[in-house]
Amino acid sequence: MLAALNVALFVFNLIPLLPLDGGHVAGALWEAIRRRIAKLAGKADPGPVDIARLVPVTLVIVAILGISSALLIYADIVNPVTLQ
Repeated sequence: MLAALNVALFVFNLIPLLPLDGGHVAGALWEAIRRRIAKLAGKADPGPVDIARLVPVTLVIVAILGISSALLIYADIVNPVTLQ
């Protein structure tokens, strides 16, 4: 059961949203794609991707995750799941 939980958390963490590790992987992949396109076009290296510009998106995602967590905790306290 602990192994299944560990794998589930691993997969969830790889969702390409910036607060999660998948967001950083997506930013690195985007930077590699930009560099490859610039190299094929014979242009100069475009430089690193500024992931800090996505901070507003990150804050919205963190707020959504926090609100959904609070709602689920509230629902569990008010009407807990019971096995019948």
